[in-house]
Amino acid sequence: MGKRVLFLLVVLLAAASAPLRAACTSAMENGSFGTFSSFTVKNSGGEQQTSANLTVTCDQLLGLLSSDKVTMTIVGASAISGTRAALKNGDNPAETQLIPLRVCGGTSCNDGTETAIGKSITWSGGSLISLGSRAYRMPVYFRTLSGASVSAGRYRVTLTLNIEYSICLVSLVGLCVGSPEVSSAMVTTQLDMTITNDCVAISAPDLNFGSAPLANSFSPVTQDITVSCTKGSTYSVGIDNGVNASGSVRRMKSGSSYLSYDIFKGSTASRWGSVGAQRWESAAASGVSTDGTVRRYTYTARILTSRADTPPAGTYSDTLLVDITF
Repeated sequence: MGKRVLFLLVVLLAAASAPLRAACTSAMENGSFGTFSSFTVKNSGGEQQTSANLTVTCDQLLGLLSSDKVTMTIVGASAISGTRAALKNGDNPAETQLIPLRVCGGTSCNDGTETAIGKSITWSGGSLISLGSRAYRMPVYFRTLSGASVSAGRYRVTLTLNIEYSICLVSLVGLCVGSPEVSSAMVTTQLDMTITNDCVAISAPDLNFGSAPLANSFSPVTQDITVSCTKGSTYSVGIDNGVNASGSVRRMKSGSSYLSYDIFKGSTASRWGSVGAQRWESAAASGVSTDGTVRRYTYTARILTSRADTPPAGTYSDTLLVDITF
């Protein structure tokens, strides 16, 4: 009987000291930057940031030792700008402008933790955040680069990541046994950002007809109004009838006297007004900037000599309101 008891004790001790090998799995969350105006993304200082967690989970207890490490390598991306992954407009395939991304291991991408396509970030020792006793969590930070002039839409990118880890797993008595658990896995993460249409500026210089002795001596004046709106957006620009109008006739005023004038699209006889077909559609603008955000509207202003005789001498003025509907 004594020999049987001794034999059982030997078996139990052997089982307790044997190394326990266990598989670990890797997973990566998706991330969202949120919704922004196209000009917020474009302007200097308009970098946006989001984050997603990379998690390595094992089905046995972790050793939680300084020798543990996890390495993430960016293998590829669905859209690339230079050496960086980039957000691409999924709602408008014709949009070629991308929003480049910085992928970083720290909250500040200026801390040397940024990595590019084909490069890696490694977490080890104290930089590994333990989730209980069976998992590690590594926050990954994504930051846009400012300066991209893009159309509205939902921008996306899918990153393909190779996750390699070397993790010590423990025995039933709490000791790291054998060699570390070393393996790798491929995971993906999707990032998205929604860009909205916006109009941020109207440049409408004062209109000056100059001086002349008679109403019919004034020359037409040609100049521009410029509007800054999201690339590819559709909108219209209107000009009201001013503060001194008589019906739909624009008038400048000096004291109790008036001088009639009007404003026309380009060099045509098509009146530029604030309603209906008199509004100026963005698609018919006189010109557009290289980045597609600034459109130019070149108009001609004329004194309407057919409306009345020359009024008394004086300085005549009016105030007009320029509006954008988008």
